[in-house]
Amino acid sequence: MREAETLIWERFLAKFPDAYDEVAYNVKVGEGAEIPDGTDEVIAFDFKVLTQRKIDVIGFKNNIIDIIELKPYAGTGAVGQVKAYGVLYKKTYDSTANPNLIVMSDVEQRDTRTVAEAEGVKLIII
Repeated sequence: MREAETLIWERFLAKFPDAYDEVAYNVKVGEGAEIPDGTDEVIAFDFKVLTQRKIDVIGFKNNIIDIIELKPYAGTGAVGQVKAYGVLYKKTYDSTANPNLIVMSDVEQRDTRTVAEAEGVKLIII
């Protein structure tokens, strides 16, 4: 996570210290970029890891899973991004999971809440 994203997350944790029993950061999902034929095995693994998509935070509380995209000045693109992470999380880790999708931001751009609500994504401004 970048500094601005970390500050948003730290504000959330300060306000809600018991929100989660466990958290995971920069969780890799998806396939990553295609690895060229003949690439050394060690380099191929690193290449995959570096090019996979990364979920900023996954919060676990009881049987609830929250996938959280931290986004300064959140716009509607963040809604699509966290929805993609939900799909990729299920494909990568648990096809039966039904994670909550959350965009957490410091500032809300116009129309972001309207799109988030229509798409079943929770928007948290902190």
